[in-house]
Amino acid sequence: MPTSLRDLYDGLRISQQPGGREVSSSEDPFIVKLVQLLLSHGIGVRASDIHIEPTSVGARIRYRVDGILHEMLQLPPEIYDPLVRSIKIKANMATDIVGRSKPQDGRIDFESNGRQLDLRLSSFPTLFGDVLAIRILDRSSPRLALEQLGFPRHSLKEFEGLLRRPNGLILVTGPANSGKTTTLYAALDKLRSPHIKVVTLEDPVEYQMEGIDQAQINPVIGLTFASGLRAILRQDANIILVGEIRDKETAEIAIRAALTGHLVFSTLHTRHSCGAVTRLIDMEIEPHLIVASVSGIVAQRLVRLLCPDCKVPDPTPANTFVRLWTQEIAAAPPDLSLAAFCKGTGCPSCNVTGYQGRTGIFELLILTDALKQLILGHDTDRLYKTVVGSGMRTMLLDGLDKARQGLTTVEEVLRVTGEMEDR
Repeated sequence: MPTSLRDLYDGLRISQQPGGREVSSSEDPFIVKLVQLLLSHGIGVRASDIHIEPTSVGARIRYRVDGILHEMLQLPPEIYDPLVRSIKIKANMATDIVGRSKPQDGRIDFESNGRQLDLRLSSFPTLFGDVLAIRILDRSSPRLALEQLGFPRHSLKEFEGLLRRPNGLILVTGPANSGKTTTLYAALDKLRSPHIKVVTLEDPVEYQMEGIDQAQINPVIGLTFASGLRAILRQDANIILVGEIRDKETAEIAIRAALTGHLVFSTLHTRHSCGAVTRLIDMEIEPHLIVASVSGIVAQRLVRLLCPDCKVPDPTPANTFVRLWTQEIAAAPPDLSLAAFCKGTGCPSCNVTGYQGRTGIFELLILTDALKQLILGHDTDRLYKTVVGSGMRTMLLDGLDKARQGLTTVEEVLRVTGEMEDR
């Protein structure tokens, strides 16, 4: 039975286009079934995103699986236009000349094998036509608990301590698609109660959670993070989640909320935990407000887990492990006598990648008196060396420890943390 998208596509083309029949429109039975195939197969291989990208010779289909893009299929040019039109119509997006000349957003409610899925679409005009990016959100999948995210035991205990505080600003940092929203929802899931009011302001609302008030920003009507957060302060909330701090105004209101008795969660796009402090100062937030309001900063990445069906022992990374560990923390590495370094050989279960699924690697920065003095003195350049010297488990160290346990590889840890080499 064919399993690759190419084989499935060829089988569909033979059954639906006998004799090379031309595709006539976006409602052609072949196009309708092709849309269903692309979406269903993407869901079946655990893709988080599907990309339909026009080229000079047609279009390519790529799936993002476990954070990595894989090219799955090349389509001829006569298929691309009716395919994109069909998907846009389903998502209530414009298909006329004006619609094709500007970026658009849309969504589709989709069912696959009894699972209710929310597809978020974004189109972007290029030289050869619209690029479609489709984010797959599974409403039926259970949310991960904090204990399932991959936090090191000590960091998890400290983070849960921050959650028990009645007020303060907790920031989660990292690039796009690093799991920040999942961490925030896991924290809210830990805290929600009939006796606590939780209000969120997101862009967009990715998952619906019972027992909390969720809102989505809409700049067209003036509902921005700043204006929405200002309104939330009048809602008698105990806990506030702001999807992202993007500007000085939002940062100032979030800090004011934290200082006036609210527990506030938000995100920043920074490379590591100390970078969040630098970003706030760059936004012209006064250092004394930062040290007074910020309770803790979590920085995170997602690393791929080795496929359980094809991973085999591999002791070769041990020397690299020791070198990286001592460079990062200038201390002796853990005992490697019980290390379980492994690698994936590739099998059908993992689409011959050697990896299946992902977990987080984390670092948690809690502002000590010494760190607060550095911030107050605008000496942010020394922050990272100081926190590492004080024993903070960095993302690199957390990732290396997971490689030592045989959960991932040193190579994978370096792939996702490589951008931090300039610290």
